This record gives sequence, C-alpha cells and structure tokens, in this order.
Amino acid sequence: MEESLLKKLNVLKKYFDSAIVLDDHGLFTDAFSLLLERYNLFNFVKACNDPNEFFAFLNSFGRKGVVIFLDYYLGEDNGLSLISEINRINKNAKIVFLTSALSPFLIQTLKRYNPAGILSKSCSVDTLKQCVEDVTSEKSFLDPLFQHMLNTQQSLQVKFTAREIELLKYFAKGETIAATAEKMFLSPHTVIAHRRKMMAKAECQSITHLLTFAKENGLL
Repeated sequence: MEESLLKKLNVLKKYFDSAIVLDDHGLFTDAFSLLLERYNLFNFVKACNDPNEFFAFLNSFGRKGVVIFLDYYLGEDNGLSLISEINRINKNAKIVFLTSALSPFLIQTLKRYNPAGILSKSCSVDTLKQCVEDVTSEKSFLDPLFQHMLNTQQSLQVKFTAREIELLKYFAKGETIAATAEKMFLSPHTVIAHRRKMMAKAECQSITHLLTFAKENGLL
C-alpha cells in the first residue's frame, strides 16, 4: 500500500477503527479477519460465524463507528434480512456486503439497499484496501469485478424486497404456506399474496419456476 494511503487510513481510524466480519463459513471468516489485521486496516476486528453471536456483540459494542463485512448467504438467513436490525442497534455502522456470486441481478438487488460497499470474496488485497479507504471516507464502493459485470451483462429489471427473498428461502426448503407464515409471523393470506406478487414480477407460472429463477440469479 502507498505511504499516502496508509497515512489517510490511519487518520480515519479514529472514526472507524473497528470491523466486524459475519460469515457462516468459519475458514473464510478467520482468513478474511486475519487479512484485515495483517494489513493494519483496523485496530480491532471481530469475527462472527452466526447472526446470534454477531448481534450479541453488536449490542455490546455501542454506537461507535464500525465497518461490518456481511456475507449475503447466511444459511437460514441472508444479509438483507439483517440490515434493519443492524441500523436500529448502531446507526453509525457501515455495511459492506461480501459475496462470491457472479449475478448482475443479485448485485443490482444489493445496490438498492445502499450499502457502503459490495466486495467480491475473491478480491485482491489491493481491492480490499481500496474498499476500506472508500468506505471509511464516506464513499460507496463497488468491486471492479462487479462493476465490469454490470457494464457488460444485461441486468433484469425485476425487484425483490428483503422480505420476499426471505420467503423464497422457506419455499426452497419445501415449507408449507402455514409453516412459512408461522415462522415469519405473517398470516397465510399474506404469504400467498407475496408469492403471487413475486411470480408476477419474475413472470413465472409456478413456484417451481420461481425458485429456478431465484437460484439462477443468485438469490438462493
């Protein structure tokens, strides 16, 4: 890293000197956290492997500025479903989505939630450093790999909400409408309405077709 960039990051650390990494793949979480520490990008880095552990720590962390590196795919959850709770707990948190997906549709979906950054899990160290510089400088960051993908591949204009994507995960597991409604604290009628709306958006004629669409476009 250039000396000038190092100095700039050191000045910014008084505002964003901590990072939290949430990813349910332990090896990646540990390796990524070590990278952040090795290159002295943050004074403190916390690695978490599940949302419960993450929120317990975030609640104890207070309202200090922090950069959260958040995996989109989180087993039973997805990163989008956690945004509102993160913002409720700490309005000073900067969220950077981590993903290995190469789907223009998914990247466009993530961008609509205005994260501080979107970073590929296969990014170079230089790209990681640039991401940290931009995010801690109050700039948004999009991994060049994703920017190139958006520039060269046509993206669908379908827009799913975080709640709709959460419903898709239950549908993909074969949950009944009644079970899905209970787990999401919705009425069965609301679940059916959401499902019809999603099928209309994606121009799908069946739930099977809808799930295929979701998987092909990186949502599941």
